[in-house]
Amino acid sequence: MNIELLKDVPGGPELVEWFDGHAPRFHDAEVISIEFDRAGPTCLLRVHGFKVTRATNPDAPYVFEGHAVVSFRINEVTGMQLNDFNHQNALMGLSIERGPNNGFRAELDPAYGLSGFIEGRSLSIAIEPGIPQGSQYEAQNDVR
Repeated sequence: MNIELLKDVPGGPELVEWFDGHAPRFHDAEVISIEFDRAGPTCLLRVHGFKVTRATNPDAPYVFEGHAVVSFRINEVTGMQLNDFNHQNALMGLSIERGPNNGFRAELDPAYGLSGFIEGRSLSIAIEPGIPQGSQYEAQNDVR
Protein backbone atom coordinates (compact mmCIF):
# COMPACT_ATOMS: atom_id res chain seq x y z
CA MET A 1 0.00 0.00 0.00
CA ASN A 2 1.13 3.50 -0.77
CA ILE A 3 0.94 6.26 1.87
CA GLU A 4 0.55 8.94 -0.81
CA LEU A 5 -2.44 7.11 -2.27
CA LEU A 6 -3.98 6.64 1.19
CA LYS A 7 -3.77 10.39 1.89
CA ASP A 8 -6.45 10.95 -0.77
CA VAL A 9 -8.82 8.21 0.43
CA PRO A 10 -11.44 8.96 3.12
CA GLY A 11 -10.20 7.10 6.21
CA GLY A 12 -6.76 6.53 4.68
CA PRO A 13 -4.87 8.96 6.94
CA GLU A 14 -6.50 7.34 9.99
CA LEU A 15 -5.38 3.91 8.75
CA VAL A 16 -1.79 5.12 8.43
CA GLU A 17 -1.99 6.70 11.90
CA TRP A 18 -3.36 3.45 13.40
CA PHE A 19 -0.38 1.60 11.96
CA ASP A 20 2.10 4.08 13.49
CA GLY A 21 2.72 6.13 10.37
CA HIS A 22 3.16 3.19 8.01
CA ALA A 23 1.04 1.85 5.17
CA PRO A 24 -0.01 -1.60 6.42
CA ARG A 25 0.80 -4.71 4.37
CA PHE A 26 -1.84 -6.85 6.13
CA HIS A 27 0.54 -9.83 6.29
CA ASP A 28 -1.23 -12.68 8.15
CA ALA A 29 -4.43 -10.60 8.32
CA GLU A 30 -7.69 -12.46 7.80
CA VAL A 31 -10.59 -11.51 5.58
CA ILE A 32 -13.64 -11.67 7.83
CA SER A 33 -16.29 -10.96 5.23
CA ILE A 34 -17.07 -9.64 1.79
CA GLU A 35 -20.48 -8.13 1.14
CA PHE A 36 -21.71 -7.09 -2.28
CA ASP A 37 -24.75 -4.88 -2.77
CA ARG A 38 -26.20 -4.30 -6.21
CA ALA A 39 -27.13 -0.75 -5.17
CA GLY A 40 -24.22 1.29 -6.40
CA PRO A 41 -22.96 -1.45 -6.87
CA THR A 42 -20.79 -1.56 -3.76
CA CYS A 43 -18.51 -4.01 -1.99
CA LEU A 44 -17.61 -4.02 1.70
CA LEU A 45 -14.41 -5.93 2.42
CA ARG A 46 -13.70 -6.44 6.16
CA VAL A 47 -10.21 -7.50 7.24
CA HIS A 48 -8.81 -8.23 10.71
CA GLY A 49 -5.39 -6.61 10.82
CA PHE A 50 -2.82 -6.00 13.56
CA LYS A 51 0.74 -4.95 14.22
CA VAL A 52 3.49 -7.49 14.87
CA THR A 53 5.83 -6.28 17.60
CA ARG A 54 9.44 -7.16 18.29
CA ALA A 55 8.43 -8.46 21.70
CA THR A 56 8.45 -12.17 22.41
CA ASN A 57 6.10 -14.34 24.41
CA PRO A 58 6.90 -17.73 25.95
CA ASP A 59 3.61 -19.09 24.56
CA ALA A 60 4.01 -17.75 21.00
CA PRO A 61 6.85 -16.58 18.75
CA TYR A 62 5.34 -13.10 18.21
CA VAL A 63 3.32 -10.58 20.15
CA PHE A 64 0.53 -8.80 18.28
CA GLU A 65 -1.09 -5.48 19.18
CA GLY A 66 -3.23 -2.79 17.63
CA HIS A 67 -5.89 -5.23 16.45
CA ALA A 68 -8.62 -3.70 14.33
CA VAL A 69 -11.23 -4.61 11.77
CA VAL A 70 -10.50 -2.49 8.73
CA SER A 71 -13.41 -2.01 6.34
CA PHE A 72 -12.74 -1.13 2.73
CA ARG A 73 -15.87 0.17 0.97
CA ILE A 74 -15.42 -0.01 -2.77
CA ASN A 75 -18.08 2.00 -4.58
CA GLU A 76 -19.28 1.57 -8.15
CA VAL A 77 -17.66 -1.84 -8.53
CA THR A 78 -16.30 -2.22 -12.06
CA GLY A 79 -14.61 -5.61 -11.87
CA MET A 80 -13.68 -8.48 -9.63
CA GLN A 81 -12.22 -11.93 -9.54
CA LEU A 82 -12.35 -13.89 -6.30
CA ASN A 83 -11.35 -17.47 -5.55
CA ASP A 84 -11.21 -19.93 -2.66
CA PHE A 85 -13.15 -18.13 0.10
CA ASN A 86 -13.07 -20.38 3.19
CA HIS A 87 -13.22 -20.40 7.00
CA GLN A 88 -9.92 -18.52 7.51
CA ASN A 89 -8.84 -16.47 4.45
CA ALA A 90 -5.37 -15.57 5.73
CA LEU A 91 -3.48 -13.11 3.55
CA MET A 92 0.15 -12.76 2.58
CA GLY A 93 -0.84 -9.18 1.93
CA LEU A 94 -3.49 -6.75 0.75
CA SER A 95 -2.64 -3.88 -1.55
CA ILE A 96 -4.63 -0.89 -2.71
CA GLU A 97 -3.57 0.59 -6.02
CA ARG A 98 -4.95 2.88 -8.66
CA GLY A 99 -7.21 0.91 -10.97
CA PRO A 100 -8.75 1.52 -14.38
CA ASN A 101 -10.08 5.04 -15.08
CA ASN A 102 -8.30 6.43 -11.99
CA GLY A 103 -10.38 4.17 -9.74
CA PHE A 104 -9.08 1.75 -7.13
CA ARG A 105 -8.06 -1.90 -7.10
CA ALA A 106 -7.88 -4.01 -3.93
CA GLU A 107 -5.56 -6.97 -4.54
CA LEU A 108 -5.77 -9.95 -2.16
CA ASP A 109 -2.58 -12.04 -2.05
CA PRO A 110 -3.48 -15.34 -0.35
CA ALA A 111 -1.65 -17.32 2.29
CA TYR A 112 -4.60 -19.68 2.82
CA GLY A 113 -7.98 -19.14 1.26
CA LEU A 114 -9.30 -16.08 -0.53
CA SER A 115 -7.42 -14.54 -3.44
CA GLY A 116 -8.25 -12.12 -6.20
CA PHE A 117 -9.09 -8.47 -6.76
CA ILE A 118 -11.96 -5.99 -6.58
CA GLU A 119 -12.02 -2.79 -8.63
CA GLY A 120 -14.23 0.25 -8.29
CA ARG A 121 -14.47 3.96 -8.94
CA SER A 122 -14.04 5.13 -5.34
CA LEU A 123 -12.87 3.84 -1.98
CA SER A 124 -13.31 4.69 1.68
CA ILE A 125 -11.79 3.08 4.77
CA ALA A 126 -13.07 2.69 8.33
CA ILE A 127 -11.30 1.26 11.38
CA GLU A 128 -12.98 -0.52 14.27
CA PRO A 129 -10.43 -1.15 17.05
CA GLY A 130 -10.45 -4.56 18.67
CA ILE A 131 -10.33 -8.26 17.99
CA PRO A 132 -13.33 -9.65 16.12
CA GLN A 133 -15.45 -12.28 17.83
CA GLY A 134 -14.33 -15.81 17.03
CA SER A 135 -10.75 -14.82 16.18
CA GLN A 136 -7.86 -17.03 17.21
CA TYR A 137 -6.35 -13.90 18.79
CA GLU A 138 -9.16 -13.44 21.34
CA ALA A 139 -7.24 -15.49 23.92
CA GLN A 140 -4.33 -13.03 23.83
CA ASN A 141 -6.62 -10.16 24.91
CA ASP A 142 -4.04 -7.58 23.83
CA VAL A 143 -6.23 -4.91 22.29
CA ARG A 144 -4.67 -1.45 21.98
